[in-house]
Amino acid sequence: MDEIQSGYGRTGKFFAHQYSGVKPHLITMAKGMGNGFPVGGVLIHSDIKPWSGMLGTTFGGNYLAGVACLAVLEIMEKENLLANAAQLGAYIMAELIGVEKVQKLRGRGLMIGFDLPEQNKDVRNNLLFKHHIFVGEAKPNTIRLLPSLALTKKEVDIFISALKEELP
Repeated sequence: MDEIQSGYGRTGKFFAHQYSGVKPHLITMAKGMGNGFPVGGVLIHSDIKPWSGMLGTTFGGNYLAGVACLAVLEIMEKENLLANAAQLGAYIMAELIGVEKVQKLRGRGLMIGFDLPEQNKDVRNNLLFKHHIFVGEAKPNTIRLLPSLALTKKEVDIFISALKEELP
């Protein structure tokens, strides 16, 4: 299971696959683990018996990476960030449903995508340069939202307001 982008609470659950009921034997993870610190990992089910030489690593055993990962987990728990991602994700989705030009809205938690009509291809640049709001994209006209799990309702409202301004 590839949880490199969707893991560590992005979807409102620790792993995105938890919504499906699938129980993978391997889970790859990375981005959310270090909150910007470069780190990656793999979880291997106990049914897969290890053997000498099974896993190799170039940077394995990096203590600084380990400390960064532990700090991320502590903050996630202390600030209840999984619940925040689930709640604000639902709020964003509800707000975006009411925006006329938003098409094919999809996602869970704070991992959201939606399409815009072709004539609104400049929205991403306008959000960035006029409103100082960074969003991702997938060509030709998909907006990708992957905000911090510590996002606030006030920040969501600023985004929704700016988006509506750019989609008259």
